[in-house]
Amino acid sequence: MTVIDLGVMTVSDDPQPPPRRRRRGTRNWPVALMALAALVTLASAAPPATRVHATVPGGLSADLFLTEEHIFTVTPARGVTDGSQELTAYPRPRWATATPQRLVPLWRVPLPPGSRFFRVETLDDGVLFARVLSENVGLTSETMLLDVATGQQRWHATGFGTPDASGRVLLHTMALQESTTLASVESATGSRLWSRTMPPSFVEHHQRDGVIEALVVSTNAGEVEVLDPATGRLRDRLPAVDTTGYQQVSVVDDLLVIIRNSRTITAYEMAGLVPRWQSTVSLADYVTRCGALLCARANRGGTYVLDPATGNLRWSTSEDHGLLWVTQERAIAQVEGQGLVALDAATGEVVTEYGAWDTVAGYEQTPWLLGIRLVPEVGAVLARLDPSRPQPRRIDLLPGVTSDCQSRYDLIACRRQDGSFGVWTLPD
Repeated sequence: MTVIDLGVMTVSDDPQPPPRRRRRGTRNWPVALMALAALVTLASAAPPATRVHATVPGGLSADLFLTEEHIFTVTPARGVTDGSQELTAYPRPRWATATPQRLVPLWRVPLPPGSRFFRVETLDDGVLFARVLSENVGLTSETMLLDVATGQQRWHATGFGTPDASGRVLLHTMALQESTTLASVESATGSRLWSRTMPPSFVEHHQRDGVIEALVVSTNAGEVEVLDPATGRLRDRLPAVDTTGYQQVSVVDDLLVIIRNSRTITAYEMAGLVPRWQSTVSLADYVTRCGALLCARANRGGTYVLDPATGNLRWSTSEDHGLLWVTQERAIAQVEGQGLVALDAATGEVVTEYGAWDTVAGYEQTPWLLGIRLVPEVGAVLARLDPSRPQPRRIDLLPGVTSDCQSRYDLIACRRQDGSFGVWTLPD
């Protein structure tokens, strides 16, 4: 997983835009009425007699994490009021039942107050947790590996950890006003392989087939360095171009992309940092992969869609389009005031309005997105959002769901009306 610096969020001094005109031909009322009828029919239908589903205790302040074999929750510790938390492990539900199974905890371990996990990964017979702790003076980060069967801690290290298929965990600290420490440890034992201290920096990973092939470090002074993840040694370096303007670095596939002064976007080949192309836009804060294309986005709203091979601008919008999925022909976007829409990927024009669907957070690459639509007093309709289809394809009804859905390893988990979590296997 790549951690992307989104820049500093600012408040716009621009006046509010005029009311948005609705494009003609984007709403098909007969289709919309048919979709509504299907929604009501599905919501009122009886659920299957048996299915693989379960409930997990939670609460409004609880977090849930899915792995291939287990479910983990972080909840306030019972019987105390000092902000302490506890980590609880549950088995993945495996058998079909008529009513939801109430999963029984495998183990619990205490956690200090103020910690929040951002990465949970299973490694052989252990489970790795990387977390950030909020403090008065900034952020600290730490990573630990627990025995997945017992919860017993095997090792602990300072820094936010990213594992890969090579059997190591790359660590970096996140206190941006202090020196940045990079390190590598063996995932099985926590034994340190190398460590390096640098000026305050942001760190990106270049991965291929599950293995981190390079570390990209961009310092607050504007320098960019590429390090060998096996040794920590310097491979390539780009000197600072402008030490006063805004700069943000992204790794997208085999490109290292740098935005300078929110205007100039330059792409380099990761191997040797050979310049590939340069493009100029009026405002951009960071670049990400969006399907087959690149999206340069601004924190005040607006997106530039670029060809990753040439940097040529395909199209742009000043509206607050949250592009969620892009193919060569279509894109799915979240548009403020409209909900989900399908766009023509060549022009950015709206071709279909899906309406009030919310997307399900996903952590794996799939040919579609998952969306939910809440039905009051019933739950949520689950659908697959495929850019090539004119409307979402409804696949399930999740009783009692209110929000916060996520999907991973063929499971979907959502918060329920009573504060607990519901967990279901995804239909084929």
